[in-house]
Amino acid sequence: MQTLRIGAHRGAMCHAPENTLAAFEKAIAFDTYRIEFDVRRSRDCEIVVMHDATVDRTTDGTGKVADLTLEGLRQLKVGGSEPIPTFRETLNCIRGRSLLLVELKDSDITDQVVDLIKAADMIDVCTLSSFDEDCLRRAKEICPELSRAAFFVKPGTLDVQDKINNLGIDMLIVWPQTATPEHSAQARQNGLQVRCGYPDNMSYEESYDLFKRLADAGVDEYSCGRPDWIGRMIEAYERKID
Repeated sequence: MQTLRIGAHRGAMCHAPENTLAAFEKAIAFDTYRIEFDVRRSRDCEIVVMHDATVDRTTDGTGKVADLTLEGLRQLKVGGSEPIPTFRETLNCIRGRSLLLVELKDSDITDQVVDLIKAADMIDVCTLSSFDEDCLRRAKEICPELSRAAFFVKPGTLDVQDKINNLGIDMLIVWPQTATPEHSAQARQNGLQVRCGYPDNMSYEESYDLFKRLADAGVDEYSCGRPDWIGRMIEAYERKID
């Protein structure tokens, strides 16, 4: 029987401001197997945790992350209360308590992010992902032992072997519309884990209906802003099939 695992999207972002240490602590408290978060580079070349290109949506400030120094970013609050963490702080926060899925939001930060992971001695617990597949190719070149994940989010033909050969991935990240039994089977036959993210704006009942379809389709890992719900759904699903 497949092992179903709890993932968190930007931490437990429905319980604490997204991509903050508070959200990561919440995710850890819910026994999350792997925590996803996003990284960008500040004007003074610090790697910080932030999803958007600007701070406008998530903080009490304005401007592009790339135009702000770390000192300027430190003056802002996410969700009105939480500081923007650096990548180093996030590594130290999660170390030894969960696996990490690091999404590269800037295309030219791969080397720096890999260097920070190496310096923290956390290569074996981190996975890099990016919509820019050149980032994954670069990571494969400079650190082949570091886990990599590719996105497959638009319905269409999937060539898993091509992605493995070109990107060296060991995980496929899908969305509900691309999480089919055929795609999952192809991924699993090639030794890949399959992770699926899904919306946070559904009721628990709606989420569980989707979860059951994804589990039946062969998805291993589930990611949303409510990892506590995922834990409950895994327990309910496994009771049903026992």
